[in-house]
Amino acid sequence: MRIAIVDDAAEDLSQGIDFLKTYISKNYPELEIKIESFEDPEKFLDEFERGKFDLILLDIIMETMNGIQAAQRIREIDRDCSIIFVTSSEDFLIDGYSVFAIGYFLKPIQDHEGDLKRTFEFILPKILEKNRTLKVMAIGNLKLDIPFKEILLVDISPNHKVRIVTLNQEIFTTMNYRDCQEILLQDQRFLECHYRIIINMDRVQSMKSEDFILSNGIKVPMSQRYRRESKLAYMNYLLHKND
Repeated sequence: MRIAIVDDAAEDLSQGIDFLKTYISKNYPELEIKIESFEDPEKFLDEFERGKFDLILLDIIMETMNGIQAAQRIREIDRDCSIIFVTSSEDFLIDGYSVFAIGYFLKPIQDHEGDLKRTFEFILPKILEKNRTLKVMAIGNLKLDIPFKEILLVDISPNHKVRIVTLNQEIFTTMNYRDCQEILLQDQRFLECHYRIIINMDRVQSMKSEDFILSNGIKVPMSQRYRRESKLAYMNYLLHKND
């Protein structure tokens, strides 16, 4: 899990890092985390890209850039990362909703540890679920952990091997399709829209009358038998994915 803290006050930045490390080591001792800190929001935004961070703790009152403005730019790039404001002013509380922040806390954080912990109890399990991986043995006896979020689709190749199409490559595995099906369909992101074809609904660019178009342009057919159910499942997922 990758977390960023953006605050131009060095002492507050240090307190935020200490709080995160203490909370996660106590409640998620096996969780690997990487925390990156930034005193300059402009530098943070220069390095920011979609999917780089799962959680961002963001100050609002900063000299070079207002934290709400920074959050707006974050949302232009990444709609899914979680944002928590930790700031010294109540004046921007309503603005926090406009960028879909999951929390708004006043400094010092020690005075609001209970509320902050409850926010983490809510969001961290969701982040962990989103960061699940599929463990497979690729052709050539190569063990891989494929992040669910990078999977576009899973199907069967002409030589009857399970093919996993990710954002960057195609992986052919010795894994049985039914085993793969059982693992993926337990996650709400995945939908079997055709016989032996599973798609990641987070990677759907558009839905047509008979096909899904994925973010890389691949057209995936919906079987006639399950077309209505597939469309309903996809629309329902879009409505409730952030619940």
